[in-house]
Amino acid sequence: MTLPPEDRPERGGDDQLPELPELSDFDFDAEFAKAFGTEPPATGAAPTRPKALVAVVLTPVSSAPALAGLCAMSGIEAHVVPTSRGALAARVIERDGEADDSLAELLGEAPEIATKMAATLSRTSRHGAVLLVSRLGEGDEGLVGTIAASQWNAGARTEDTVSAGLVLAQSDDVVEQLLLGTITPAAAEGAIAPGKLPPWQARRLFKKSQRKPRP
Repeated sequence: MTLPPEDRPERGGDDQLPELPELSDFDFDAEFAKAFGTEPPATGAAPTRPKALVAVVLTPVSSAPALAGLCAMSGIEAHVVPTSRGALAARVIERDGEADDSLAELLGEAPEIATKMAATLSRTSRHGAVLLVSRLGEGDEGLVGTIAASQWNAGARTEDTVSAGLVLAQSDDVVEQLLLGTITPAAAEGAIAPGKLPPWQARRLFKKSQRKPRP
């Protein structure tokens, strides 16, 4: 159907559609930068805190100075903290972003520094030792991370399944505080710093702890 001339839309004038640029001449990046700027929009999220690993080795050694002596003789750089169930050794392992991620850690295994601590201290008693490792980081909702536990005896990791939650439920509050980073090993009550004991005193204290009481 053909409209009469008076009903046909007029072309030109103010309502004329603008001419679109040729695709070959259109610079999308330049036009986007002109409209939104070159900097990415702020998300308002808090900056990510560098990741850290906290390794805690629970032992049945009743004397914190004796365990500190063993650590000194074995070259273990860790703070020793007394608890009601035995002294523990704790160390914070700082990490630089993703640079320190190894395949073992990506698979959820403990770092070598932590396993060496557990292997050495597990020889102090036939009951062995328990290694707890927490991986901490700052996410959008605050502190996030995981805690893993493993049993060690005679210098090697056992096949026993250990529940980190059950271990924490049976331990003093200081253990959880250390793993969550609420307190540092140095700030724990009664903590003994690494290298504080001279070698002769370390050997003396450890040997004293190994003596069996007389009947």
